[in-house]
Amino acid sequence: LARLDLAQWLVSRDNPLTPRVWANRIWARLFGVGIVETEEDFGALGSAPTNPELLDWLAAEYRDNGWSLKKLIKTIVMSDTYRQASEITPALRDADPRNLIQSRGARFRLSAEVVRDQALAVSGLLSAKMGGPPVMPPQPPGLWRSTYSGKTWVDAEGEDRFRRGLYTYLKRTTPYPSMVTFDGGSGEVCQIRRIHTNTPLQALVMLNDPVYLEAAAGLARRMIEDAETTASRAARGLRLALIRPLRKGETAPLMELQKEAQKAFEAAPEKADALVKSARAIEPKGVSKPAFAAWVVTASAILNLDEFLNRR
Repeated sequence: LARLDLAQWLVSRDNPLTPRVWANRIWARLFGVGIVETEEDFGALGSAPTNPELLDWLAAEYRDNGWSLKKLIKTIVMSDTYRQASEITPALRDADPRNLIQSRGARFRLSAEVVRDQALAVSGLLSAKMGGPPVMPPQPPGLWRSTYSGKTWVDAEGEDRFRRGLYTYLKRTTPYPSMVTFDGGSGEVCQIRRIHTNTPLQALVMLNDPVYLEAAAGLARRMIEDAETTASRAARGLRLALIRPLRKGETAPLMELQKEAQKAFEAAPEKADALVKSARAIEPKGVSKPAFAAWVVTASAILNLDEFLNRR
């Protein structure tokens, strides 16, 4: 009876807290920060809502439409506020530096799991398999330590190596290192929201972690196999990663990078061998190893683009 009373109170029209909390969490997932920034604390010590009337309206819409998250999300994403461009002007930066009043479209880095999944998807490596036990995707040796047992990290092979981040083996106090670098949390406490950081370690992961190196090799192979010229291959890589029409001159820096990298690898073929081996790749037919290694470097640059790593 006590549990039934609690359940009825949680969804009672006289209790506005439940719909407010959930409406705020959905808003935070879509805009990067909630109307109440402290999603985990709606009490006296939490942040005040930046727009109380909007939060109340969203909560009422959520509650009165049958507690449907689908309808709530559709209401938000179809709004003019959500569909604004994310470009920022000096005036907007001064008036609303953190975009707390939604003076422009949201812009924030993708979450740890999505960064990984997106890189694998663009490379053509991401597994569509659903369900099953967790897997151990590759990570640099020596980082993972199991505190209370002798369990060791064994890099997965085959399809399991490229499964979605959701299926990554996690252990409290010894989480998957690259996801921690992208603010994924250690699992020691319940984490309602992730506070985004911007550190050099994140660039280090994107450029050197085995997952992203193998993704770069996969993208390089797609670029080579889908197009014939240097220009068209660079354009193909950008198009796959950014999913938008390219602007004039966007491929020029990538073509120059590929040219310089190939020249360097031809002068030091052992470095090309080492890179291709590290990426667990084989050069496509008709393409020399130095040329393929140069395309891996070019693909890695694409995967490190700000526009690729951020929601805009």
